Amino acid sequence: MLATGLTATACGAPGGAEQTGPYQLSAEETVNEPFTAEQVAELGDITLRVWADQNEQGTLEELIPAYEETYPNVTVEPTYKSYDDLMSTVVPALQAGGGDAPDLVQGNQGYSVDGALVQGGLIRPMDDLAEAYGWTDGVSPSFLASMSWDETGMRFGQGTLYGISPVSQLVSVFYNKDILSAAGVEPPETFEDLEAALEAVQERGEQPLILGNAEQYPAFQLFGVIQGAYSEPLGLTEWISGTSGSDFVNEGNLQAADKLVEWAEAGYIQDGYNGLAEADAVTSFAEGDGAFLIGGDWNAEALVAAEADNVGFLPPPTGESGGHVTQGGSGLPWHINAETESLPAAAAFLAMQQDAEFAQTLADLGRIPATSPDVEGATPLAQETIDAANALMADDGQIGYLDWATDSMYDTLAAETQELLDGRKSTDEFLSNVQTDWRQFQAEHNEQGAESGSDG
Repeated sequence: MLATGLTATACGAPGGAEQTGPYQLSAEETVNEPFTAEQVAELGDITLRVWADQNEQGTLEELIPAYEETYPNVTVEPTYKSYDDLMSTVVPALQAGGGDAPDLVQGNQGYSVDGALVQGGLIRPMDDLAEAYGWTDGVSPSFLASMSWDETGMRFGQGTLYGISPVSQLVSVFYNKDILSAAGVEPPETFEDLEAALEAVQERGEQPLILGNAEQYPAFQLFGVIQGAYSEPLGLTEWISGTSGSDFVNEGNLQAADKLVEWAEAGYIQDGYNGLAEADAVTSFAEGDGAFLIGGDWNAEALVAAEADNVGFLPPPTGESGGHVTQGGSGLPWHINAETESLPAAAAFLAMQQDAEFAQTLADLGRIPATSPDVEGATPLAQETIDAANALMADDGQIGYLDWATDSMYDTLAAETQELLDGRKSTDEFLSNVQTDWRQFQAEHNEQGAESGSDG
């Protein structure tokens, strides 16, 4: 999911704590085969402390009873936090250490959170566990890349695996079947189809798009879906991961920014979108306001709960590349505290969550399992999110999220996209300011990386 604007730097832990560098496994710590139930039992009666985003509660309420039945000596103590609260507290909690520190935590890809966790030596590498348990079998390289860091801990996108997730995410297009039918249009497959549908809906006096941008990230997710129609996935992925020479100021992004402004000026986006929370926009859409809602598949659960049976979900509309391209990736990655004294129990917990047998449970909850594409959604909408994710993965068009690119990119994109939509920034200024953030971060990051290397 998206990273919030945190004060953590990419190269050190927040609060000025001394940087230690990535945690190094000793030969004795390396795991070569799955832990057995007997090895977990040898820990004695223990409490496994788990910190998770509050949206994980439904998943963990299914998982924890099964886990505790399998491992009766372990009591799982979950702590659910709002996304913002979790992202702002997980690094300090692991820095503080001690007996109350969580054994398992969710972080977030990119430099603000996972970068601080890796560089601070706060989380355990997972390559050995992933190989022992088969967690990466059948999973696309792009899915794993966002949770992998190089040997310096300064670059993500390749190298050692530090996190794992049982679910996939994507940002794409929800649509109201009744409104489209009344407008005489089919669910759009291409970006050209989508534009035609927006126009047809507006001509009937209906609102084409609903946007809730109070949290500011939905607007740049909207930009991202448009961007995917004008861009190749490799170039976007390289920019996000900091590949030298990447540039946000390019023809594809210019076309996407121009198109976003065009949609706003045409009235495709409803008035007052900056004061509307995403959750309220989803509720409004479920009640029949708007033909389209562009957002993450994670909104499907709320739409199912609202019994919005007339809502569907589309794969990202194809554009100039001919493939499905959009922001997305793994769900929030799970990490193991490098100082946990309950590694067998922690690994067993992740293993049960990653197991193919649990995939159908995830699908029943409206989530998209990363390892079992043949599961069936509990509702038509849930099935459509799974089908859309499979189409995206087949095209290898899952690029990650734009805000992963720097430790301040969330704030930059939030402000710049809002000002672009409001007419306070030109498309050229928008692109240039985003690239300036990227360029300054890369320069500082490269300098710190060089200093770290010389110190070593």
